[in-house]
Amino acid sequence: MSTNSFSSVQHGQHGQHGQHGQSSAASGTPQSATIALTMSHATNVGPWTWDTDGPQPLPLDFNNPANLRNWSADVRVMIMVQEITSSLAVRPISGTPDAVTVTLQNGTAIARIDRPGVETFAKQLNYLEYYADQRVERTAEILSQLTDLISPFGAVLPLHPERHRWTFELLQVALEAVSLIEMQCKHLLACRRPNEFSAQVHPMIQTPGHGALPSGHATEAFLVATLLRDLAQTAPHQPHLAEQQLLRQAARIAQNRTAAGVHFPVDSAAGATLGVSVGGYILEMAGSAGHAHGWHCKSDTFGGSDFTYETVTGIFGPDPLETVDPSENATIEYATPLAYSLLVHPATTALHQLYTLAKEEWTTSVAPQARGR
Repeated sequence: MSTNSFSSVQHGQHGQHGQHGQSSAASGTPQSATIALTMSHATNVGPWTWDTDGPQPLPLDFNNPANLRNWSADVRVMIMVQEITSSLAVRPISGTPDAVTVTLQNGTAIARIDRPGVETFAKQLNYLEYYADQRVERTAEILSQLTDLISPFGAVLPLHPERHRWTFELLQVALEAVSLIEMQCKHLLACRRPNEFSAQVHPMIQTPGHGALPSGHATEAFLVATLLRDLAQTAPHQPHLAEQQLLRQAARIAQNRTAAGVHFPVDSAAGATLGVSVGGYILEMAGSAGHAHGWHCKSDTFGGSDFTYETVTGIFGPDPLETVDPSENATIEYATPLAYSLLVHPATTALHQLYTLAKEEWTTSVAPQARGR
C-alpha cells in the first residue's frame, strides 16, 4: 500500500504542497499543454462577446464551511491547518521545572510538557545502548518511517487511499498542524539529542536539526492512532484488538527512534501525550464529542524509565499515567489529565466538513464523492 503522497512526515517537508504554481504536476497542466492551449485560444475563441442578460454563475455562500468541497486538495489542507493552529498557542512557562503549554486562545491548557533536567537524560543513556542491538531487525521500519507514518497503521486497520481518501486527507491536515505545534515545543524546551551526551550513541541515521523533546515521530504516531481509533469506532465492524494494536504500532514507531539513536525514551513519552492531546482537540473541533481532555506530561519525573506499550496503555482513559523507574525501583506518575471546554462550535469549521466525509467512509465502507478531487 503506497501512501507517500498523503504522508510526508519528514520535518520541514510539511507544507511544501502549498507552493502553488511552482510545479506543472500540481497545476494539472504540463508545459506542452500550456503552449497548445495558448494556440487553441488564438484560433478557436473568436471575437470576444458577453451577454449581460444571459445566465450568470450563482454566487457561493459567504463564510460557509461547505464551500470547502469546491476547492482543490492542497487548498483544503491549508485552510484547515490554519483553522487548527490559529485556535491554539504554544507558550513557555519559566519555573521549576520549566515547561511549555499548548493553550486555547483564552489560556486554558490542552497539553503541557515539563522540561527534564540533564540528570533525567543521563539516566536514560543505557537505553540507547540497549536498543542499538535491535537496529538490524528494525532497519526497514526506521528507514520507511522517515517519510511515511501512515502505512504502518494500514497493517492494523483496513486503510486504503482510494476507499478512505477523506480519511487520508484528515490525517494529512492533522499531521501538518501538529508538526507546527511540536516544533514550537521543541524550540522552547531546547533539549539536547543523545549523541550530544555520548559519542558512542553513533546514530544510524542523520540526527535531525532540532531539539529532542518531544519526539516528533511519537507525537505524530500517537496523533494518527487517536484519529483512527475514533473513526474505526464508528464502523459496523472493528478488527479484533484494534485499539490495542493502534497503540502498539504507535509505541513501536516511537521506540524505533530510540533504536536509531536519535531519541531518549522520555522524548517518546512527551510526544505520546502531546499527540493524543492535540489529536483529541482536533476531533473535538471537528465535532466528535468526548475528547476535550489532554495531558500534562511531567517529563522531569520520568527518571530512568523506558518507553514501551505498557507505558501508554491508559493514554485514552481518564486516569493518570504511570511507569516504573528501575533505577529507583519505584512506580512514577508521569502524566496527569487536563480538561477544557471548546471555544468554537464544530459546525462552523471547515474541519467538521472533512471529518464528516471521513467518518462516512467508515460507517458505510464507501468513499463519498465530492467536487475538487
